[in-house]
Amino acid sequence: MRVRPDVCVKPAADDSSMLGRALIGLAAAGLSVFGTARYRRDLRRDRERVAKFEPSVIDTPFGRVEYAQAGEGPPVLVVHGVLGGFDFGVGVGRVNVPAGYRIISPSRFGFFGSPLPPDPSPGAQADAFAALLEHLEIDELPVVAFSAGSSSAVQLALRHPGRVSRLVLISPNSPHPEPLPKPPRLLAPIIFSQPVFWAMRLLARSRLEGMSGTPAGFVPDDRERAALREIVDGLLPVGPRARGTIYDSYIGNVDIATYPFESITVPTLVVAAEDDTLAPYKDSRAMAERIPDARFVTVHRGGHTLTQLDAGARRAVADFIDVGVRPVAHDAPALAEGG
Repeated sequence: MRVRPDVCVKPAADDSSMLGRALIGLAAAGLSVFGTARYRRDLRRDRERVAKFEPSVIDTPFGRVEYAQAGEGPPVLVVHGVLGGFDFGVGVGRVNVPAGYRIISPSRFGFFGSPLPPDPSPGAQADAFAALLEHLEIDELPVVAFSAGSSSAVQLALRHPGRVSRLVLISPNSPHPEPLPKPPRLLAPIIFSQPVFWAMRLLARSRLEGMSGTPAGFVPDDRERAALREIVDGLLPVGPRARGTIYDSYIGNVDIATYPFESITVPTLVVAAEDDTLAPYKDSRAMAERIPDARFVTVHRGGHTLTQLDAGARRAVADFIDVGVRPVAHDAPALAEGG
């Protein structure tokens, strides 16, 4: 959904009003066509799916942190992106982390059972991650972050370098010299509302695929189509993701513009797709070039989310993690091309 950035001129206000009415109309159409019983049934199913992760909650000096775990073996911290939560982090981990690891997936502030504290900044979130690791009696571990989760993962590497053995940033949030387009702030509570997302899933799935980072005109193969279906279905329930998503979109993501990437001492791998419309490739590459000795993997096709399906990128991430935990015979090249 490409909308001009919010500006203080009357045409933008008129556009915002029209978009708001259109979204409300879409939700009303969905309820009219499918009925409130279908809405309640779908919402109950989505909540039951999330509950199967059996998350835990701890209170830290920086805020409450909810987290889920999956698998057995050496631990890996996985940090989700926008519209995420502990469930998405587990999903990112299952795709990118090699078999034989224990995935630890916290919900970032504003998502599910991790409410927005007085200071929800990526730095405070990183401190909360460190407190979680202390609670779990983990000294250090690899950290894998996707999209907007990169900000707090980078802060963890800067503020608590002894906690991070390896840092992997996939389709990362990065400094953007040119502001990225986003809907007007006043419309965000409508856009990221349960009825609107539910109606879009039924009546306008391509819109949700675009919001998830699928490039315009992208023609998925069968495997990619199945992955997109799972991703879009997994966006709901959106209500527990809304506050964190709005914070990320309008406040949290821009925080990364001031980070001293040159001070990162943790071995780092960055993965980015050339056709990513949400995290521009050139910005990801520019960020990687500022991180000492960082490795960079280019994926040619996949947009923002389907980058994770690329065989070459997945192999590079797996090798990079394994080298730090259970050494393999060879190391990944400094610049790899996705397969």
